[in-house]
Amino acid sequence: MKLLLHPLPVRFFHWTMVASVLSLLLTGLFLSSTPEWLRLPTRIMRQLHGSFGMVLIANLAGQIYYYVYTGKFTEVLLLPRDIATLRSFLRYYLFITEHHPNFGRYNFGQKMIFSAWGFAVAVATVTGWAMLAPNESVLLQRLLGGLVTIRVIHYFVACFFLASIPLHLYLVFTEEPAKLQAMFTGYVQKEPVPIRQEEKS
Repeated sequence: MKLLLHPLPVRFFHWTMVASVLSLLLTGLFLSSTPEWLRLPTRIMRQLHGSFGMVLIANLAGQIYYYVYTGKFTEVLLLPRDIATLRSFLRYYLFITEHHPNFGRYNFGQKMIFSAWGFAVAVATVTGWAMLAPNESVLLQRLLGGLVTIRVIHYFVACFFLASIPLHLYLVFTEEPAKLQAMFTGYVQKEPVPIRQEEKS
């Protein structure tokens, strides 16, 4: 039988984030180090970068609203109670044990990445705004040590996203393949539990 694992809003938020983050990384790379063989107007690339940034911010706001409204925020946020699962998580993903623990919808590593991504989007939003509106962000520049420091922070946030994508993919592909398929279809195929003979009578 089919079991709904990822509802439509979850899939929509996921793939919107994938598209916006990849677009931001590509346009950001272009703006920071424009290749000589690629002649594109810088103004257009800045507009694209800003537009995808707005999409990412709106997507995060939508996710926060959805998970708070449905009460499912504990499924994606790394909470103190999740520390209890850290040992079994490390033992399984370091191939010390073959037994797959029941982490729930997401394991310790996935929750850690999701929580860090939310924080990273917030930092990228603030630093991106400071660079976009230097005259309006004078106070923030003073607090953080100037626009150069803000650019460095923004750059390292991009590096974090780039480095965490392979980790996320590793955690995805080492889980059940059905869960990966569910991010496209929403459903996983679950075998029905057989009814014992004594339960029939």
